[in-house]
Amino acid sequence: MTHQMTISKITLWHIGLPMRFTFRTSQSTLSHRESLIVGVTISSGYTGYGEVVAFTEPFYTAETLTKSKEILLTAWLPFFVGKTMVGPWAMYEMVDSLQDVSVEPNANADYANEGADSPRATGKKLRMCYPMAWAGLENAILHAYYGEQGLATIDTLVPGKKCKTIESGVVLGDMPIPELLKAVEKHVDNGCRRIKLKLKPGDAVDRVAAVRKAYPDIILAGDANCSFAPDKADEIIALNEYNLRSLEEPFVVKDAAGNYKSAEVYGSLPQELRQTIQTPLCFDESVQSLAELKAMHQTGWLDLLNIKVGRLGGLRETLDCLSYCRQHKIGFWIGSMVESGVSKYMHVQLATLADTWMAGDLSDMSRYFERDIITTPIEFLQGKLAVDFKAGLGTDINDAALREYTLDRTVFE
Repeated sequence: MTHQMTISKITLWHIGLPMRFTFRTSQSTLSHRESLIVGVTISSGYTGYGEVVAFTEPFYTAETLTKSKEILLTAWLPFFVGKTMVGPWAMYEMVDSLQDVSVEPNANADYANEGADSPRATGKKLRMCYPMAWAGLENAILHAYYGEQGLATIDTLVPGKKCKTIESGVVLGDMPIPELLKAVEKHVDNGCRRIKLKLKPGDAVDRVAAVRKAYPDIILAGDANCSFAPDKADEIIALNEYNLRSLEEPFVVKDAAGNYKSAEVYGSLPQELRQTIQTPLCFDESVQSLAELKAMHQTGWLDLLNIKVGRLGGLRETLDCLSYCRQHKIGFWIGSMVESGVSKYMHVQLATLADTWMAGDLSDMSRYFERDIITTPIEFLQGKLAVDFKAGLGTDINDAALREYTLDRTVFE
């Protein structure tokens, strides 16, 4: 018999997490992390939590935290309060059936790009244009649905053999090479076997060469965050000799309006260039849906997919992308963002999948924040973390920490 539940209350917390260091990439600098936490309480009193991982500035995708919050407060949260759902995916039929939803014209670059420049939109189009906002709500509803039944959401929904432990994968931002080598040494000494470097034009080869020379046996990856011009690919080609496990988003694919045009850009590049680049290419921010994954795959450039639930618009789309990768023998691994444990812990559980390409972007939360808002510590011992699948999200909320970091709170009931 399909489980049924009624949503009695939804709470939205806008939080601010002070970071312990400034994280730099080719596209951004981050020293303070604002985020949105969605709490969905059902009639039994059980609450499921989700996180909206959009950033305050549109350097990663066009969706910003401000617009995510606006959509949630005006369109989705008041709509779902009082609704009864039968089955885990009933929310999709409900939200997609919405018609004539009010939204600010051109609020999202992708939205405007599809010609929807009217201040009215359908529920489905709005969901597709704000995947991170939708993912936060979808995750909270799913965790309430499965948690009430005593089931772990990820373990129940995601097919595939899972391991009991995962290995850490440290991401190191842009910093001077001597400082970078000291950081790598620290993490390798702590048992980390996989390091990912943020790369930018000008010194990418020098940075990779320095780390590879000092640590010839570690698993080394790179992330260019769409920073290299396609017609100046010499640095990308020069990375061939350093045995990178993957290189994410090498080329610039945004148009003047800030929209990603990955399939168009890569589809127009010469196949001779593709054959010259030997490093496996991974895609992250420029693939935000199953449709975009298929389009990039057809260009012949996509070897790997970085999976982040928020970027892909929720667990349902994530499951579809996982299935496509497995069917077409595309490597995948579990990414992560600068985010709280509400989102991070889902990715920890996803990283237990035995067929991932390499260790995910998952390291000690204490690297980033003095205090997390979940009760399960994400702290690796000699590079390993034991993962337990508890009900719902898989961990509990640290209510005191959530209150401490709350900037504002809105309740619908």
